[in-house]
Amino acid sequence: MTDDDTLEFLSQGESDVYEDQDVKRAIEDLPEMYRVIIILRFFEDLKLEDIAQILDENENTIKTRLYKALRLLKSRIITGGNING
Repeated sequence: MTDDDTLEFLSQGESDVYEDQDVKRAIEDLPEMYRVIIILRFFEDLKLEDIAQILDENENTIKTRLYKALRLLKSRIITGGNING
C-alpha cells in the first residue's frame, strides 16, 4: 500500500472507512495530535489551511503531522502492529 493508496482509501469517507474495524481501531489508536488531523482532513473534509487555523498551528506543522499520521496508519493497517507516535 503506497501513501497514495492510503490517501485514496481514507478519502472514501467516514461511512465506508469506519466500517473497516482494523482502520477504525488504527485511527483510534493514533496519538491525539495525529488522530485529530486525520479526522478533520478526511472525515470533516477540511483543507490543511483550515485545520491549521482550528488547531492554532502553522500549516507546515499540520502537513508534517498528517504525513506522519498516514505513515503510522499505513504501518498499523499492514502489519497490525502497535502505533508509537
